[in-house]
Amino acid sequence: MYRRILVPLENGPADSAILKHVTQLAKLLGSEIVLVHVADGWAARNMEQLNLRESQEMKEDRAYLERMSQDLRRAGVEVDAVLAAGDPAKEIAATAERSRST
Repeated sequence: MYRRILVPLENGPADSAILKHVTQLAKLLGSEIVLVHVADGWAARNMEQLNLRESQEMKEDRAYLERMSQDLRRAGVEVDAVLAAGDPAKEIAATAERSRST
């Protein structure tokens, strides 16, 4: 039914609650989970235009996504993780569109 389930994460307490439910659903249906977090700080929003390096915030966000991915893999779920930068609504929609076509 669902080949992929997109889960936007905010790097906050609500993430564990949603991941608990989505993990059960993914295991039941054999779905892949696609995690996405959008870094939206100043550096993240201007990274490409100003040719900036990854900020400390983005490094921490990347590490967080990796920890969440490892937890899901240990639970027996296939997972992909995306760290995007910019406007959260636009980046989540773009990630959904890209995930849909693969």
